[in-house]
Amino acid sequence: MSNQLTDDHLDELEERGYVIVHDFLAEEQRMEISAAVRRVLKPWDEIKNDPPESRTDSRVFPFEEPVLNNAAVNREAIQFSRKWFRTDDIHFRPRSCIARYPGFRWKSPNAHQDNGNNSLLPPSDSDRTHAQLWFWIHPEPVEEGQAALRLVANEHKGDISKAEALLCPGGTLCIFHTHTWHSASDYIREDGQRYTWGFAFGHGDHCWEGVKHYTDVGNNPNFQNFIGNLNARDRELFRFPPAGHPYYTAQTLEALEKQYPGWNAGDEYSPAVR
Repeated sequence: MSNQLTDDHLDELEERGYVIVHDFLAEEQRMEISAAVRRVLKPWDEIKNDPPESRTDSRVFPFEEPVLNNAAVNREAIQFSRKWFRTDDIHFRPRSCIARYPGFRWKSPNAHQDNGNNSLLPPSDSDRTHAQLWFWIHPEPVEEGQAALRLVANEHKGDISKAEALLCPGGTLCIFHTHTWHSASDYIREDGQRYTWGFAFGHGDHCWEGVKHYTDVGNNPNFQNFIGNLNARDRELFRFPPAGHPYYTAQTLEALEKQYPGWNAGDEYSPAVR
């Protein structure tokens, strides 16, 4: 990655409610993610004769393309999130891969916050750790008329007329959170498509937060392959007990290896065996 997420970005996120980082992805990774997104969500030229009625399509984690799962374990994003939440105890929050196509129309003229469909609690003005972080990556350029995300800085208090349209080159990252005022926009061009792919993190102790939990996908092959190839520390991001937890015995480790092939390849859990 050619850009590091810094404390200045953290300050900007707290002050404005969002941060835009161009060239976040190295070109090789950008191309890899772009190709994977195009396999998951077909480009307009391939579907224009039979498009979805809503002119939009999406997929959610875990993705069928391994690169989209693996790239979410992003060291910069993880470190940044731990600083934002002021704890090392953070959990992955699943997000989606989205395509907007010509003819897409957004349903509301107003800005909104994502808090109401992601938390049982109203927004807090005094504790930023209740604002879950979204990391939205644009693997391809977003140009005028391509349904750009519109972001409203905190100072404008949701006034959509003051929104910034996220027109950007491919590889751009936008960090915002569940208290950020924002809106989708219409796709008014007659060609192309707009792709976004993203992931999110939240405070590990906040069981009242999260748009979608993934404790129901333990038998999903895409999830099994993904988890089996992580190390013990990274599995904690996905709600697994840490190494040394009393759950891990000879019997459970054998069962985990069967469910998640490669689970104990690094022998990280063996000290807990009893």
